[in-house]
Amino acid sequence: MFKTLRRVINLYGVHKKRIYLGLVCSSLNAVFSSFTIMAFLWVLLHIQNLTMTIIWQTVAILAVTVIGKTVLKFLMNMFLLASGYIVFTDKRLELGDKLKTAPMGYFSKESLGRINNTITTSMATLEGFAPMAIETVVGGILQALAVCIFLMFFNWKLGLIATAGVLVSMLFLKKIQKNGEELAPKRYATVEKVTNDVLEFIRGIAVIRSFGRNSSSDLDDSFEDYRKMNTTLEKKTLVPMGFFRATLEIFSGIVALAAALMTYFGQLEFSYGVMFILSSFIIYGQMEMLATGAFLLEQIEASLDNMNETYAVPVLKGNGEKVPEDFTIEVKDVHFGYDKKPVLQGISAKIPQKSTCAIVGYSGSGKTTLCNLIVRFWDVNSGSITFGGTDIRKLNPDELLSHFSMVFQNVFLFNDTIENNIKFGMQNATHEQVVEAAKRARCHEFIEALPDGYNTIVGEGGNSLSGGEKQRISIARALLKNAPVVILDEATSSLDPENEAELLEAIDELTRGKTVISIAHRLNTVRKADQILVLDQGKIVQSGKHAELCNVDGIYKRFLDIRRSSAGWNIS
Repeated sequence: MFKTLRRVINLYGVHKKRIYLGLVCSSLNAVFSSFTIMAFLWVLLHIQNLTMTIIWQTVAILAVTVIGKTVLKFLMNMFLLASGYIVFTDKRLELGDKLKTAPMGYFSKESLGRINNTITTSMATLEGFAPMAIETVVGGILQALAVCIFLMFFNWKLGLIATAGVLVSMLFLKKIQKNGEELAPKRYATVEKVTNDVLEFIRGIAVIRSFGRNSSSDLDDSFEDYRKMNTTLEKKTLVPMGFFRATLEIFSGIVALAAALMTYFGQLEFSYGVMFILSSFIIYGQMEMLATGAFLLEQIEASLDNMNETYAVPVLKGNGEKVPEDFTIEVKDVHFGYDKKPVLQGISAKIPQKSTCAIVGYSGSGKTTLCNLIVRFWDVNSGSITFGGTDIRKLNPDELLSHFSMVFQNVFLFNDTIENNIKFGMQNATHEQVVEAAKRARCHEFIEALPDGYNTIVGEGGNSLSGGEKQRISIARALLKNAPVVILDEATSSLDPENEAELLEAIDELTRGKTVISIAHRLNTVRKADQILVLDQGKIVQSGKHAELCNVDGIYKRFLDIRRSSAGWNIS
């Protein structure tokens, strides 16, 4: 229990002093709680000669108690509960910064579920329950012990009985904690699986509906496992919680009975006897919440473990070297694979500054992987990639990426205005600069035709726009960034006749005077390239200009034959 409390306190880092101040307030609150008993005793001691002075003195004691507890409770909330929101705002931002420098291979289905579970379930648990658990556990124990010590001043035997009640009840708290310790990690694993399956269900909803399936069996099983796990957790904690509360009730009765008997046999003054009988019902009042606090601590322990696991994000680092002014890219004997599955094997190529390089090959040959390695979404397994003669592993990822603009086949737009989506390329751009980029990307006219123009919300993923419109907005975004190297990842593979001309004009605007790396299938995209790299099964099997490769029997020539044949199809 106290090990978990130490972990929580250490988690608060620079805000640790707020926890300590909250605990000081909790201790003082425990002292003020004992003043209520003092007020009862003051009346009882003067019950035979009760005067208005005694009554007002009692009212004053009670007033000090109420005011003190109210102020201290407010301060406890300020120092303990409010600090949770401060700390975990920083923690979420810290995780976001880590994720921005993680290799793209980290973002698998499993890690996405864990990340989502950490940011929502785990951090919400820690944010709301960690301060509450500290207050409940520490405050409950402190208040019970403060009252027990107070009672010892009047009768050490009854004080020891009350203290024994605290100690015996702690045995059942230990059992609650042990059960929670066993089941909390399993519960979080179940929550993570539910999260993963829900994400998969949402992504695959079109497939599920198209095949007439009303649900996903995996998701149904996950929900059932989640129900069983929560039911088991409740069963495992209800019994020891019952015994814990019963122990407190029994010892309250023992204190009251012992006080009555000692008063009856003349071993205790009547006033003190009545005080002990009344005290027996409030000694353990705050402690009843300890069972909930102990249960919460195990949820907190599991949340801390889950958060620490997620925070162990592999990070791509550099040594701070500056990117040279020469933007020549050279790939030297690069090998790379995903989870021991080889993708690229011994790739070597040089892309001079302000030249154009087209990468072609069959699906799965490693074209996109090579581009992702060049911008350092992953690090190579062996070999090296240099940018201006400097190994990109020595460059900070953000510094390197600032020199690249990327246009993907599947465009992602944020659920924001069109203007803000374009400004993502340059956050401090003016409206005039945004409009200029949109004009160059051939998307100004259709944006102006929208009801709210540049202030139109595009919807999640840009679903209110057509594919060609989204593509041109992504090009406007890249134009605004104005990076010296442009990577086109099959950006023109799904063009329709209506927007092909405009999109190709937009791409010409984007790539003018830049180093261009293009993954493409269209003949008119690759024939103008300064060099063409042909990939097959993770290796460069051909390289050269279009005219050279056309006259060599190989993959590129077969690629062209297939394209020409496809282009010649017609419907009679």
